[in-house]
Amino acid sequence: MKKNFFKSLAVCSLAAIMSVGLAACGSPDGGDDSTGGTVSLDLWTPITGSDLTVFNRMITKFNQEYEGKIHVEHQSNVRDTHYQNLKNNIPNNGPDMAIIHSQLVKNYIEYEYIVPIDDSFFTKESIDSTQYLTNVMSTLTASDGSYYGFPLDVHPIVLYYNKSIVGDNELPTNYTELMTLAQQLTKGDVWGLPISTLWPTEFTYTTALYQAGGEEIDTATSMPKFNTDEGAEAAELLRDIIYKWRVSPENLQTDADLGLFTTGKAAFHIQGCWNILALEEALEDDLGVMSLSGMLTDNTNGNYQQVFARSHVFTVCAQRRNISQRKKEAMVTFIKWMGENSAEWSDAGQIPAYNPARDTDTFRNAAYVSDYGDPENFRTAASATYFESGYETVFQYVTTIMTSADSDIRTIMKNAEEEAKRAVNTEMYG
Repeated sequence: MKKNFFKSLAVCSLAAIMSVGLAACGSPDGGDDSTGGTVSLDLWTPITGSDLTVFNRMITKFNQEYEGKIHVEHQSNVRDTHYQNLKNNIPNNGPDMAIIHSQLVKNYIEYEYIVPIDDSFFTKESIDSTQYLTNVMSTLTASDGSYYGFPLDVHPIVLYYNKSIVGDNELPTNYTELMTLAQQLTKGDVWGLPISTLWPTEFTYTTALYQAGGEEIDTATSMPKFNTDEGAEAAELLRDIIYKWRVSPENLQTDADLGLFTTGKAAFHIQGCWNILALEEALEDDLGVMSLSGMLTDNTNGNYQQVFARSHVFTVCAQRRNISQRKKEAMVTFIKWMGENSAEWSDAGQIPAYNPARDTDTFRNAAYVSDYGDPENFRTAASATYFESGYETVFQYVTTIMTSADSDIRTIMKNAEEEAKRAVNTEMYG
């Protein structure tokens, strides 16, 4: 593992020796919370927008229920700022807990930004890992059986449609049917399926890759695996939306496809479920939602039903001093409560990762979430230490492929693979 924060521990220890005491580093129990009173927990998350309203409502309910015992202080920032703050402040000035996306967990383990939630946390109550979606928990389990986090949700991309434009047409069940209907509905200033060459095409490409039978990364080496027949097939499929089927304008920039959909100039739109509240406000009763499962392929075997998804995961951050037992127990109480009450999170359009939450009336009665598809088909990214280095490089090349009808897909994918491997090696060895 990277030993980036042990330098801080060494400095802290030296200061303690020089001052003839342990005051500089704090007590072995981790501070005042070991003596009684309310346990304060700092939580940092990348939750923003309309989701934040629902999330803060849940935090408020927890604080009210545990008033005088546990208080959670929540800080939220946009994704890039959130992760930079974590890297800049752990372990000296970081939070007690942080939500990070599931595909980053193994990297944060490697750099020792987070610590395992082991048996020492479960002295008063425990969290039953079998009650969470297996396809998410499998990315969070340590080799010794402990966990590096528990998921709040799983949030896939979905296929939105405008009911007034689609009309009485039968909804598609595969790629060809989707393209045929989108082509039929492309007329005047209305497009069938506008698609950006930028955001969120990385999610669309990954879904097409899964459904073609491909994988994004080798979990053992963190090296990319997208330069394959399946990877090329997925890229060509996206390019064909623009140049073969002609159901999208060329070279749409970030959110230009979203803009066409929200203004009634697109029949279909591929986007994350996290946009559901904004889309509902824009289209009102005209908003339709359906699963993207099986929609980016004509295959009916293998992984053809899998859909790209992410997961917000509660993790425990590394600290400059020992984490007190009371804080460990308080964290377990909070994480467990959030899971057990995560049906409310579906008000933000998110799918609870806690299985019993999806069996509640609150979840069943939530608008749209049941239309996303079977959660067992939502595939979170492979757990690999250098996921971002090894895979995210590909997306600028997918963009290149989609900007020309004559792009050399295999050459571009080969170049993407080579650059991704260089990036992984740089991160691994400097």
